[in-house]
Amino acid sequence: MFQNKIGYWAEERGIKHKRLAKECGVTTVTISKWINNRTQPDLKQSYILARILGIKIDDLVEEEEE
Repeated sequence: MFQNKIGYWAEERGIKHKRLAKECGVTTVTISKWINNRTQPDLKQSYILARILGIKIDDLVEEEEE
């Protein structure tokens, strides 16, 4: 669940949606849409998110094992 991971890591790191939006070059509405699974970031934005959140891109996109 890509969107849940963005929200989880942002909260875990204390990173505000405003910062994510600014560094990804999008609006806070777009960040909210990503978190709520209404849209998804493109590849470039995914790499930026991973860098900001201090994680590997794999941590954002890998499916969790059940």
